[in-house]
Formats: sequence, structure tokens, C-alpha cells
Amino acid sequence: MLLLALSALAEETRPFTVTPGGWVRPAVAWQQDDPGLGSAADGFSVEARMGLEAVAEPIGVRARVEMEFAPDPSLKDAFVNYTPVPYFSLNAGQFKVPFSIHRLSSDTKRQLPTDPRLANAMGIEREIGASAEGRLFLAQKPRLSLTSGVFNGEGSNVAENGNDRFMLAQRVLLAPLGMRERPFEGTGRDPYVGVGGGWIYNRTGADEAAEETNILQVELQAAVGVFSIQGEYADREVVHASADLADYHATAAYGQLGCFIPVKWASEHLEVVARGGWTEPNDALDSAPEELATVDVDAGLNLYVPRTPKWMHDVKLAAAYRHSIQLEGDELEDDRVDANFTVRF
Repeated sequence: MLLLALSALAEETRPFTVTPGGWVRPAVAWQQDDPGLGSAADGFSVEARMGLEAVAEPIGVRARVEMEFAPDPSLKDAFVNYTPVPYFSLNAGQFKVPFSIHRLSSDTKRQLPTDPRLANAMGIEREIGASAEGRLFLAQKPRLSLTSGVFNGEGSNVAENGNDRFMLAQRVLLAPLGMRERPFEGTGRDPYVGVGGGWIYNRTGADEAAEETNILQVELQAAVGVFSIQGEYADREVVHASADLADYHATAAYGQLGCFIPVKWASEHLEVVARGGWTEPNDALDSAPEELATVDVDAGLNLYVPRTPKWMHDVKLAAAYRHSIQLEGDELEDDRVDANFTVRF
């Protein structure tokens, strides 16, 4: 027993650790084949990622590398985090731009198998750059976070910068009950409230091909017990240097509700999720289905086959049905069903 206790103590106090991890997610999708859409998004697919996380606790350094191996090999995360004190940290490398609770949540810790259209309409994900975060602590809990970042602005895995202009990102998050260690969707069983927002500026291209983007975004996330809510609104303004190209706004919003069925066993294994979303991808064009204002209604069910803790998406079967309503142009028969099975290791 003494040897076991000493071994556990040594494990807890190791100054440097390297932890491998990853996940695999086979998925199947079916979509109504409306002639106006071309080919439907039917079929079977597999996503797979693996990575390493190294932590040097005494000096406050954490490094992470994650590779996607399927469907297409690509580098996802490759960054170093330096946290010399609990209220200040720096990130450098390729990582998620500090924007949108949905985008910042782990790709495996989301409540529905499909993204809200807001995520694609804003066009923000991972970039090469650096950011600094400051946190305000009250009663030994972080309650307010301010993040400022500078990024290449050319997309993931792109080191070149065609016009020597950079993306600027600002984010604020107020969490009166205390912040979550890492963003995720749904309930963690502890009460949580987060209200935040952000601003992003970027300029890509040069001369007549230059394009300037400003994005404003606000969000709300809350959870208590088996219940959770989440919502976002974002507006993306695009201004072109060329007078031949129309400037436009892309606007989107969604609201999401989740509830574990409050009966024995199901309260830790079965979650019902609903989401309503509205998107106007381009208010200057209306000639193609992807440019039309659309309302989506999603309904889903998650079956968790958990390890500890019981609600953290380690093993999950997710299925959802989406009904879309076109607010402009012809009505399309484009309802879809998605299902996936995620295993984190």
C-alpha cells in the first residue's frame, strides 16, 4: 500500500508530462436530393485525429500538437501556451481564433452532429498567430476574461502573407459563477453562466483584389443540472476594394437547448437537443441556394456511453434531423439526417 501511495504521489507531482490523445468519429449523412442543390450530401465518412500534449508545470508551459488523419491529412493545432500566473497567459502557434463559443468548444464536445450555419458564414477557425489573455479572479475563481490576438489571417497552415496585413481578434467573456477550464457545449452538472462577445478585423488580398472584413459577435451560454442553453449572434461586413464587386453583410444567429432526460440512468446517458438558427449569408446576392436567407430547425438525441466523468462526451452516439426553410427564392427539399459515433482516447 505504501508503494502504491508513493507511486501515486510521484505521478501527481511530476514536473513534466507528455500525454497522447485523439479521437475517431465515423459518420453517416442523408439529404433530400432537390434538383436545385445538385448532388445531395449523402454518404459515409470518417474523421480521425491524434495528438500530443506536453505540460511543464513548474514553469507554466503547455504545448499541443494535433493532426487530422482522415478524411484528409492536415495539421490542426500546433501551439505553445505560457501561463506564468493564473491571471495571465500567452498562446503562440496555430490554434483556434478566440471567437464564438461553438468554434472554441472541442470538436468532440458539441451537442449536435452538424454545425450551425453561423459557424460557416463567419469563416473563422484556426490561424497562425499569437494571443494574450488576462483573467480577473474573485473569491479564487476566474470571473472575467479579456483576450487579444494577432494572426496571419490567411487560413490554417498558411505561413505566407500576401499583403503584410494581419487579422486582429478581441474577445471578452464574463462568467459570474466562475469560468470553465476549457470551452464545451452543454452541461457540466455544475451551474454555469457565460456572456461574451468578440470583434475581428481582417484584410486579405492586395490592390483591386483586396477585401476588408469586420465581424461583431455576441454569445450566451448557461447550464444548471441536466439543462443547458446556448446562443450566438454575429454580423460579418465585407468591403471590396474593387467597385465592380458588391459589398455585403453576412448575418446569422442560433439558439440551442439541451436536456438530459431526468429519470434514472437516462439522466446521465440520454440528452435531447434542439436548435433553431437563421442565416443571411450575403445580403447583396440572391442567385444561388447558398446565398439565400434560411431558417434551420434541428432536433437531436445523444446517447453517452461514458467513462468518468459521465457527461463529458468520451463515447457518444449523436443523431439529428434538420428541416430548412428558405426565406428567399424557391423552397428546396433539402432536409437532412446526420449521425456519428465518437470515441475519445
